[in-house]
Amino acid sequence: MSAARPPRAPASERVRRIHHLGITVADLDRSLAFYRDLLGMRVIGISEGEEVGSIVGVPGATARIADLDAGAGQLLELLDYGAGRVDAPVPGPDAPGSCHVSFEVRDLDAALARLASAGHPTMGGVTHLSLGGVWQDCMIAYLRDPDGVIVELIAHDPGVAAPIDEAQLLGHG
Repeated sequence: MSAARPPRAPASERVRRIHHLGITVADLDRSLAFYRDLLGMRVIGISEGEEVGSIVGVPGATARIADLDAGAGQLLELLDYGAGRVDAPVPGPDAPGSCHVSFEVRDLDAALARLASAGHPTMGGVTHLSLGGVWQDCMIAYLRDPDGVIVELIAHDPGVAAPIDEAQLLGHG
């Protein structure tokens, strides 16, 4: 028995791009020290006490929110709900439902050294990938942010252009 395939979305209703990635954090200032200070992302704006309850389905919820420039028109949104639940277990990268956010850097070794000296060592080793497309001639490493979110850093060989287009993402490039 197989599940029926849902109808394919028409072109006018397909996802165009990732607009932003939002991460709920336990302490906005601590997370800004990681993303802004250690990874060098520019803060676009910080909102204090935004009423978000009706948006997130948590009546009365408010949040401090920081929007950061992740490059190439991408945003990273950090949300601090204050008294939110901070005792939840942190899943490993192999757990269903876990996720990671990947940021491209110019100098992976320098970024990893800076992060390690601030208490954020890699989870495993630095790995060289040559899988073709956007994964050709790049180095990657995983680490965790202050709240346990998995962050992947990726650096492409300076001599290799790393354009991202649909054919490459689909493995046809």
